[in-house]
Amino acid sequence: MSCYPALNQFNRPPIVVTDNDVLCGRGVNIAAHAGNERFRTLVTTRADANYCEGYSATEKKAVAEEIIHHIASLDPPGRFLKREGRGQVSRGLNGPWEELSRKEALKKTCQALRDCNRNDRETYANGVVAPDDVKAVADEIATGAATEGVSLKDLAARSVVESSERTQERLREAMQEAGVPDDQIEEQLKRQRADPTYVIPGFAMTAQGSFAPISNPGYGHQPSIMEMMGPDGVPVQHQVVLPMPGQMPGLYSQYPHPAMDMPPIDPAAVAAARAAAGYVHPNDLEKQKAAAAEAVTNAEEDHEATEAAVAAAQEAEETEDTEV
Repeated sequence: MSCYPALNQFNRPPIVVTDNDVLCGRGVNIAAHAGNERFRTLVTTRADANYCEGYSATEKKAVAEEIIHHIASLDPPGRFLKREGRGQVSRGLNGPWEELSRKEALKKTCQALRDCNRNDRETYANGVVAPDDVKAVADEIATGAATEGVSLKDLAARSVVESSERTQERLREAMQEAGVPDDQIEEQLKRQRADPTYVIPGFAMTAQGSFAPISNPGYGHQPSIMEMMGPDGVPVQHQVVLPMPGQMPGLYSQYPHPAMDMPPIDPAAVAAARAAAGYVHPNDLEKQKAAAAEAVTNAEEDHEATEAAVAAAQEAEETEDTEV
């Protein structure tokens, strides 16, 4: 029986597109999809002439995170989808669809923000009626600007703080659910606050923005747990308990492998099998040719020496006969 997880563990029902989903692709049907129109109108609420040059990379990412968070907070939650597979021969809203990773969704949203704030893309969302939830966001931004003098750049700075707080809270929940001790949680979150690029070991962000354990690295002398990640970035129900680092065997000894788990090779048996099959290794063949050539040379030299000895003996006999 194989120790590898069965393929059907990764099977999942096909994704059904809703009006809240944002679809990747080209064509009228994609552009006119309700989720895509909401996305474009939501992006235009953050249209700022200073976006491209006046915003830091952190602020741009935070604004994109805020837009993604708004899409995901809808009912049902909105997703960023692309057609599954490389061929992408389907047209319109036909699938099959797969969800973008968090990194891909951020890239798409940042690109939309750049396009929206370009001088040659002033008609980015012209003719599109904003839904009620986007109108509420636009009204909130306008009210803040009118009453408190809050600019879009100020909102971007706030988004940085709010995005960091959301990330910290989701990481805390994921680590608590995984059973990480509280002192280790605080230590890891402190390092993450000091350096936002710091990646907490054993946890990865899913496409939904939450965090899921990809492995438990043994916090607090707990046994490590390895989990299989499904295609949507969420661990499937398959766990393998691993030994502690001090008892960790080699990588290849964890799973059976034909080349690693077969009996050791017997050199004598291999040599006998080769001889029975008449196989001669190329290196041995060269050695045999060299030995044969040397034997021929030695034989010729011996023959010449023998002939010289015979001739000397005959010459000696003839000399004796002449003297007599």
